[in-house]
Amino acid sequence: MDVEALVKAIAVEVLKQVSGKEEPPSVLIIGEKTCKKCQAVEKKLGAAHRFLYPDEAPGAGETMRRIVPYLSIRHMADMAAGKAEGPLMEMVLAALLAGQPVEVMEYEYKRYADTASEGLMRLFEGQEAALATFGLTAMDMTKRDTVRVRKPLVTDADVTEANQKGARELLLPEDAQVTPLAVESAREFGITITRA
Repeated sequence: MDVEALVKAIAVEVLKQVSGKEEPPSVLIIGEKTCKKCQAVEKKLGAAHRFLYPDEAPGAGETMRRIVPYLSIRHMADMAAGKAEGPLMEMVLAALLAGQPVEVMEYEYKRYADTASEGLMRLFEGQEAALATFGLTAMDMTKRDTVRVRKPLVTDADVTEANQKGARELLLPEDAQVTPLAVESAREFGITITRA
């Protein structure tokens, strides 16, 4: 790990501890506020998040998850070809071009898994795989008992993310450093920290 990145991560954690207040994780939902699927994302992630929409300006340099609630077959094909139609898909493409990952809660093509031909499903699965190489991946909807973190510095954000996945155990490398705030959060969430 880059020493500068490690120092920054430690400084952020120290500032959080000193200030005594934790900013909720930010989530940019790339959709309309009134859309039912956008509301489903909010419900899925819970009230412990700060939700933003495309018409709201995030803070400068703010770290956040970016989520597309629904990706239509047409938009998936366009994105796989490196094109974006409309302001929302342009926002997705801009994020990917800036190296920022984007998650998709639901792919339209999966609705047709039982009825579509094998050839069509392979085409759509290939487009999804291509998009994953760009940084556009399926939102993890699974609950897990154990979440493995392979980082040299484990922070409160890692513990919070594990909690969102329903984890009861956080499995870390033997040499991983854990911030005091991460230990405290794990205790509050009822997550056991194990080294392997």
